Amino acid sequence: MFATDRVRLRTPTPDDAPDMFRLHSDPELHLVTDDEPFLPHHVGQVRARLEKRAAEQPEAAAPVSLLAETVADGTFLGTGVLWGINAFNGYAHLGITLLPEARGQGYGTEVIRLLCRYGFRNRNLRRLEIETLAGNTAMRRTAERCGFVHEGTQRDREYDGDGFTDLVIYGLLRRDWTP
Repeated sequence: MFATDRVRLRTPTPDDAPDMFRLHSDPELHLVTDDEPFLPHHVGQVRARLEKRAAEQPEAAAPVSLLAETVADGTFLGTGVLWGINAFNGYAHLGITLLPEARGQGYGTEVIRLLCRYGFRNRNLRRLEIETLAGNTAMRRTAERCGFVHEGTQRDREYDGDGFTDLVIYGLLRRDWTP
């Protein structure tokens, strides 16, 4: 679907259920990547959800969840998502979740850049946003590396497993985007 020399984003299929399960079944990772309570599930439920998604016609405002893998050999890296899509006002949010072994190698930056290309070129959005916990320095560095500007901090906004922590917001306007 979208690719750099090292990373490809594509629509997940039901056969990707074991990898998606491995990524989304970690309760600690869930605390920093999702704002909903962690609900344990099994790989069959993930497969059923992917089968249902594959059979449905996507809606324009529905989140777009893409699987990230290496171009070289298709190794699963994680996921990237465009969510909170508001076509009327021309903005959406971006998020990524990478396996622990995929972190620290620049894959996150490439996934964010591919999501920006999709959001600006293929969805004709004018603004993209990233929200992350203030302590998530890796995501903050990735956002800044991709041209996002820190626009604000919401104090004690999100639960991180130990208490409530600040949420930082980054924005990137289409006119400031470098493809």
